Amino acid sequence: MNHPQRSQSQVSLKHLRDLLVLYTPLWLGAAIGFGALGATYSLLRTDHYLARQPLVVRDEANSAVDRMGRFASASALRAAQETVLDIAHNRTVVAAAMCEIGPPNENAPADWPTVTDVDDAIEQSVNVIAPQGEEFGGTEVIYLQTKAESQQRAIDLCNAMFKNLTNHLRKVRQVRADSVIEELSYTRDLAQEKLDKVAAEMQKMESLLGEDLGDLRNLNDAISGDSATRRALENARLKMQNEEVKLRKMQSLLDLLVQGAKDPDQLLINGDDLLRSQPSLQRLKEGLIDAQLQASKLVGVYTAENPKRKAAEATEREIRHRIVQETQSVINAMQPALDVQTAETKELADQVRTMTQKLAVLAEARTTYADIDADLRNRQQQLANAEQRLSEAEANRKAALSTSLVASLGDPIGTDKPVGPGGTSITIGSVVAGLLFGLGTVFLVAPGQTNAQGGRRWSDRLMSDQGRSGDRKDMRSLTGRRASDRPVSNLEQGLAQDRRQSDQRTGSQSEQNRS
Repeated sequence: MNHPQRSQSQVSLKHLRDLLVLYTPLWLGAAIGFGALGATYSLLRTDHYLARQPLVVRDEANSAVDRMGRFASASALRAAQETVLDIAHNRTVVAAAMCEIGPPNENAPADWPTVTDVDDAIEQSVNVIAPQGEEFGGTEVIYLQTKAESQQRAIDLCNAMFKNLTNHLRKVRQVRADSVIEELSYTRDLAQEKLDKVAAEMQKMESLLGEDLGDLRNLNDAISGDSATRRALENARLKMQNEEVKLRKMQSLLDLLVQGAKDPDQLLINGDDLLRSQPSLQRLKEGLIDAQLQASKLVGVYTAENPKRKAAEATEREIRHRIVQETQSVINAMQPALDVQTAETKELADQVRTMTQKLAVLAEARTTYADIDADLRNRQQQLANAEQRLSEAEANRKAALSTSLVASLGDPIGTDKPVGPGGTSITIGSVVAGLLFGLGTVFLVAPGQTNAQGGRRWSDRLMSDQGRSGDRKDMRSLTGRRASDRPVSNLEQGLAQDRRQSDQRTGSQSEQNRS
């Protein structure tokens, strides 16, 4: 049953071979043409060599002494390395480096390098990259990379670029330091002028205060504490507040007792905190509450004429009478104490008022004195900060003229071979590309294999294959797959054999027509 499939495979391979033979000029010509173009390009192109020099970038010493020149963050390191990249792509730096190594050949124009030459070099021949393709900020080491027509020229360009790069970086630091020094000098002079003015005002005010200057300084100085007058005032004020609290409590208790003398029920509603100082009234209050509860219980059980109920009501009335008497006695006893407390509170208030008036004189001068003193200290601090920043800027300017923030970790190293694929690789790749292009064109324009249905399209061949597959299924349905299946007749076997012979003759005719 595999013979038809094997026959179809042989036919397809034969058809493919015939196509390749028939269209040999097409695919072979494409391969040769592409190969010729690749060989021509490899012969005419100019080889380029790379040179790399490792560099390390550090921070300025005035802000990174403790970190030994390391940057405080990765973002700061990335910003510094990107600054180096921008300066390396500066036209002035690249033009100076190109002038230093000279033109690549003797046919260069007199005004070499032109702006176009410099721009081409910036775009193609000069770059600053991070190691191993990383981004800036991952490591302090970067590489200065140059590209030229020869290995030695690439190395010379790298050396010239590093020299002009460091010089330009020094110039940038110098210009920045000069600008900062000019600004800080103006700030220092302005701070000194304002300090002299405030110091003259302070001297004039201190001469007017005389013997009160010590107390005024003590009031103004938070470290030495308040003056004796201030401390006495605070103590008197605190004592007066305590006495006023006592006076208000006594007055509230007196008001409650006056109300309780008229109506004992007022003591039941209010005065738990106030009656703690009067234990007798507190006990009578609790007894009245118990008597009221007992009378309430008997009201629901006995009639008004019952002796128990009458006794409970009499007890309640007696307690109320005793509360009124006790309340009146307490009121009479509290009146002298209340008068004494009132007098003492008034005396303390007079003391506080006297000391407050005494301090008002110093307070009036203290406000102005404190403002002048704070302004004087602020001006002194501003002057000190300005002088410190000015000293740091001057040190940075001197360092910028002698040191560089970019240091070399070694000499430039050039590549031994040109960059990119060699001539042989380009030629072989061109031949392979031409061969693929030619074969693709052959399979695109060549007709497909014909079949028994007489078609030339691939869909016709598929329909023919499906028809033969249906015939085989019909044959299997006639013959059966088990021993118990019905045996086919001689007529059916003959029809199946005729169908197979017809398919074979059709295939042979198709092969002859194609040949």
